[in-house]
Amino acid sequence: MQNKIFKEYSKFVSNKPWTILIVSLIITAIMLYGFMNLKTVNMNYEDMLPEENEVINSFKIISEEFGGENSITIVIELDNLIINSDEPLDIRDPRVISYIDKLSQQLIYVKDVTSVSSVSELIKTSNNNYIPNTQNEIIEILNKPALSYQVSSFVSKDNSMSLINVKLSEDSDDHSEEIEQEISLILDHSNKPAGISVTGTGDILKDPQIEKIITDDMSKTSLVAIIGIIFILLIIFRSFKYGFLPLTSIIFGVLWAMGFLGLIGLGLNTMTSGTISMIMGIGIDFGIQIIVRFKHEFKTADKRKAMEKTMNAVLGPIGITTLAAIIGFRAMSWGELTMMAEMGNIMSLGVIFCMFAAITVVPSLVILVERDKPKKQ
Repeated sequence: MQNKIFKEYSKFVSNKPWTILIVSLIITAIMLYGFMNLKTVNMNYEDMLPEENEVINSFKIISEEFGGENSITIVIELDNLIINSDEPLDIRDPRVISYIDKLSQQLIYVKDVTSVSSVSELIKTSNNNYIPNTQNEIIEILNKPALSYQVSSFVSKDNSMSLINVKLSEDSDDHSEEIEQEISLILDHSNKPAGISVTGTGDILKDPQIEKIITDDMSKTSLVAIIGIIFILLIIFRSFKYGFLPLTSIIFGVLWAMGFLGLIGLGLNTMTSGTISMIMGIGIDFGIQIIVRFKHEFKTADKRKAMEKTMNAVLGPIGITTLAAIIGFRAMSWGELTMMAEMGNIMSLGVIFCMFAAITVVPSLVILVERDKPKKQ
């Protein structure tokens, strides 16, 4: 039964290359749409460990108490590089406190911001909504025993840094890009005093940076992988034609795999972004098997018959190799590390799609680009 299926498919792909290629291109168009919608997502400790893990439960409690995903922290720090200047030497300088107050008032109007707390709020609350003009007065207010605990939440012990805590609504993830742009705009255009620096941190501000790094890394690693593979193929086959044809198994396979992830709403993170290079390294083997076998059969038969013999011979080994790889990658999901399971799933999909590309696109292109041998007179 298995041999009959292999023979029938081998005849079909050898005699209907245009049909196979057109169907493959239609699938590629669909997957290209999914690839365009593929997202890069931030990865945190909850993604790396199982939900019932004690560490994760503690982390969630801390996040709820001190702020986690739905919060942003603005860091104001002394950055005095000029000796004997009149720049602030203490974060409690009236110029810095006034600047913190100005930032706080602007941040409260950002979309989905529910509250903003800072040291300027403590001072104003304790001083009739007024910020003193001298540093000594500010220090006197902040040194009150009743404020000591609260002050420590906003001002560092060496008085070189202060924080602004921004709380966001639970729905803030839906507008993360807009929030990030608004806050970045406020920080970039704030008229801060000389001698201080201001930066923001939090998932909403951090995620775009991580996404950029992931995208850059994916491009670099994929480019290095494809260049290395091309170099090896050219050495092995000593031919641009036979060096390029096996590449189609990973070009189409990776595109289909990433497009499928985009279609089902999954994305890549810092851990899984490197799977593309690994998929290429495994998937290229399928294309090489077909080309090597075809070159051998083509010595004694015309191109269609040679491809028929080739496919009939390699479908079994390719299928077994794919199955073995899937079993290995799926075994990664049996452990407790959820990130390994996700990586195993993506690798499994990549290998499967590279296998399908190898037994459809590669033989079709070989039949279409290879010239038949001239008949002997």
